[in-house]
Amino acid sequence: MGLLIIAIDRDNDLGRKTGIRSPVIGRAANVKAALELGLADPEESDTNTMLAAIQTYDQLLKDDKAVEVVTICGDVRVGTKSDMKIANILDQVIAKTKATNAILVSDGAEDLELEPIIRSRLRIDSTKKVVVQQSRPIEDTLYTIVHKMEDPKIQRQFIFPIALVAFVYGLLTWFGLSDIASGAIWVVLGGYMLVKVAGWEEGFRSFYTELLTVTSERVSFYSYAWLIAALLMIVGITRGLDQMQEVSAEGPLAMVLAFLSLDGVLLLLLGAVVVIEVSRTVDGYLRDGVFNINIVRFIFTVASMGLITAGIIEIVNDLFVQNNFDANNVQYILSGIILSFIGLLVHDSIRERVEENPLATDE
Repeated sequence: MGLLIIAIDRDNDLGRKTGIRSPVIGRAANVKAALELGLADPEESDTNTMLAAIQTYDQLLKDDKAVEVVTICGDVRVGTKSDMKIANILDQVIAKTKATNAILVSDGAEDLELEPIIRSRLRIDSTKKVVVQQSRPIEDTLYTIVHKMEDPKIQRQFIFPIALVAFVYGLLTWFGLSDIASGAIWVVLGGYMLVKVAGWEEGFRSFYTELLTVTSERVSFYSYAWLIAALLMIVGITRGLDQMQEVSAEGPLAMVLAFLSLDGVLLLLLGAVVVIEVSRTVDGYLRDGVFNINIVRFIFTVASMGLITAGIIEIVNDLFVQNNFDANNVQYILSGIILSFIGLLVHDSIRERVEENPLATDE
């Protein structure tokens, strides 16, 4: 026997609907099995697959080819178990028929995924895809969508935010808070995009993993810092929104400036940044025994930049919203500049002491 016509039923519709076990070898057995499957479910596409395999068998038989037809079924749990079952049955068929070549007949792109398994055992001369004409675009589209949804990357980028929105909306509606559901959805989506754009996703993932991983090592401060920073940002955004409401009558510029002010989000935003970097420094010291003195300059720099930014916000507010310039707001900028110089002096002083100490070095 040289050529084997293989009809593939990857999810074992034949076995589930008729009780016939594969392999089904021979023309007569396949005609009978196809008829029983068609009677059990007239809409079953695997019936067309088996009939197409029989038709191919008849055509080749007229050409005096050494050919046999077989239907091989997998398992309803399509995947590794199904493919292993098909591979084992195929080995049995090859041992019985002594086939060396094959023609593969299937009812869709999903079944054609088995081609590498068959090709590792037989030389495939041809493949034939048999689908009811009206359902082909629908089946191919559905398979593509399902296949893409199984990709973890697609799940994280597209399915997760959709699921998050549905969860938040459903939860708020369930508790009778549908009037704030739309606003909450925008806040959730905005927070999700902020985490993605700012690159905080890995930090949250590390924190989650370390908390759930049972090890003898301590959980790093850096992991907890992300949680603290997130809480600070949430409180800061809430404060900023409150400030926006208070000046909503003064126009959009006033609302933006109020949101960014020290009484709004600015102070807690700077606090979140400092918490993250301080925790990173503490972890480095506990892990490597090295204290990074640059954290001192970093803290002073963040504080000075915060004061300068607050001063600029107040000055812009005076000039373009209040139309009444207050010279006292310049003190924010002067204080920020002075604080930056103090930071440099403190940093240099600590550096000199650290360099004199052989037990601690700067990174």
